[in-house]
Amino acid sequence: MKVILGLEVDGETLGVELGFEALSSLVYSIPDTEVNAPIFAALARHPNPSVRANLGDKQNLDDETVLLLARDKDPNVNRSISYSEAFKGIATLELLKDMLALEGDAAANIVSYAGSFQKVSVDEIEQAVKDADIQDPQILMTAAQSWELSIEFIEELTQHPDVSVANTAKETLKNR
Repeated sequence: MKVILGLEVDGETLGVELGFEALSSLVYSIPDTEVNAPIFAALARHPNPSVRANLGDKQNLDDETVLLLARDKDPNVNRSISYSEAFKGIATLELLKDMLALEGDAAANIVSYAGSFQKVSVDEIEQAVKDADIQDPQILMTAAQSWELSIEFIEELTQHPDVSVANTAKETLKNR
């Protein structure tokens, strides 16, 4: 992918080719407007994961771009898009299950924001977490801290073999 930055000076157009490092920095500065959605869609296919990950902050992503970023193999891209309101609006149970199975930061974000998904209920996310048989104690501790997950789910975590997870679940139950 070739990226050219264009400048118009006194009616003359000047251009300079940008490498991935410069482009990664510039993605933040591209105005997050609907007009720029096609640019975001094109950048979602850039070979550098930092460019793709920086798109996760944008709200003016079309559904296809959100899904492309959510299915990205790079964990930083998954993590960044999982914060997105656009993602929370279109994510399906199947997609969330796939992301939970990766046991990365995206999984922790999904658990943290379990009540924010429009197409998937908290109960479905709880069951998906159980079905995924998540072993990463950091993700389970995030679940143990949740005020959105059910008391029954948190109670199960009080029996987790990792003392940090178990103690966090007990503390959450005590404070509810």
